Amino acid sequence: MNQDQQIRNAPVKFWPTLLTMGPGIVIAAGVIGSGELINTPLQAAKFGFVLFWAVILSCVIKYFLQVEVGRYCLTTNQTIFQVLRDFPGPKLRRVSWLVWIFMFGWFFAQIGASGLVGAMSGLFHGISALNPDTIRSIQIWGILIVLAAQLVLWKSLYQPLEKIMVSLALILSISAIVGLIMLQGTPYKISIEDIFTGLSFSLGDTDVRLAAFAVISLIGALGVSGTELIAYPYWILEKGYGRYLGSPESKGWVTRAQGWVRILKFDVALATSLATVITCSYFLLGAAILFKQGQVPSGIGVVEQISIIFTESYGPWAKIIFFMSALATLFSTLLAATAVSGRIVTDFLCTLNLVNRNQPKSVQKSHKIIQSIFLWCTLILYLFFPDRPGYMVILSHYIIGVFGTPLVAVAVCWMAFRINRSMRMSSLGAWLLVGSAVVIIGSVVLGLAVQSGLI
Repeated sequence: MNQDQQIRNAPVKFWPTLLTMGPGIVIAAGVIGSGELINTPLQAAKFGFVLFWAVILSCVIKYFLQVEVGRYCLTTNQTIFQVLRDFPGPKLRRVSWLVWIFMFGWFFAQIGASGLVGAMSGLFHGISALNPDTIRSIQIWGILIVLAAQLVLWKSLYQPLEKIMVSLALILSISAIVGLIMLQGTPYKISIEDIFTGLSFSLGDTDVRLAAFAVISLIGALGVSGTELIAYPYWILEKGYGRYLGSPESKGWVTRAQGWVRILKFDVALATSLATVITCSYFLLGAAILFKQGQVPSGIGVVEQISIIFTESYGPWAKIIFFMSALATLFSTLLAATAVSGRIVTDFLCTLNLVNRNQPKSVQKSHKIIQSIFLWCTLILYLFFPDRPGYMVILSHYIIGVFGTPLVAVAVCWMAFRINRSMRMSSLGAWLLVGSAVVIIGSVVLGLAVQSGLI
């Protein structure tokens, strides 16, 4: 099919527009997992309602960044790494310093995947122990989980399983929202004073250094992280949006591009709204139940312990539904993280001219190889540290918060002002974008200052 045959105008009516949704929802599905299911309730259990402001901020403020990175990559049909070849400053092998630092942080942040395997292993062990020795049992479960993920990705089995897993994950997410409503009829009901406590932009009056660590990890985990911002263009390009525009010299290109940017904004808004509502529900449940009970889930049974936020809302019968939905959510997150890793590393290798970007077969082969390496490295790390999945996940989010999200925010601001003027954001959009980047970077810098004792 030639390029002219692929040109397509963006739909205008509501239902056709809804049917074109995809990239943002894919990213949201990846984010709604370890961030919501593990990090958010754990921070709520430690600090109560006081960090609610950080949860809302982390989810909402990245909307403008995601729109602009999508706008640029849609209209240029390029990934972020391709665009950043021209980023100011020193380069190593023609790759910008910013990309190298991002990849450095991204590499260490992958410890979070071992935490995902550990969280699932702990759940499976609670259902059926495979060995009298607890550590040995969860290690066996970890091996089986990675083998299952490898099989799904190599045999392209994710498509048939996707609807089932997404449905289970959706059940868990909706259950959190409904559970929050039902909680109001229990001794753990949330008062308006609790909400106001969480909107005071405070770190609380306990351990402010630990609270600052939590804020940075939430910035790294919730909403769209630096890793997801890098990954967003991959899904846009694979969805075919870039091909729909045709050549920039073709008739009607600006009109088509503006139409698809409108679709992109709707896609991002829907995903952001979904992630924000669900994340806030998890946090409030954790603060209302776990914090008030003085429980901070930890160890191999961290997710099983978190299930109390559902059993206290619905009753003991909800535990099995929580288990099934949590396993589906975490396994989907592991698959999404593996797929994103294959694309990020392959894109990086293409930038280094080690893989030919113009040969689809070479790119696809690289995706599969990197995905396998990622999974087995994840397993090896997990086998060495099998008993602290919650800590591994939160530490991963902290690293992304320090290295990933602020760097990508800088890159997106630079990209946004280089785009063709006919496609550039409005003056208000520019202020909101730069303001978002300043708030994100400022929050991380202040958090690091508090941790280091400078404030």
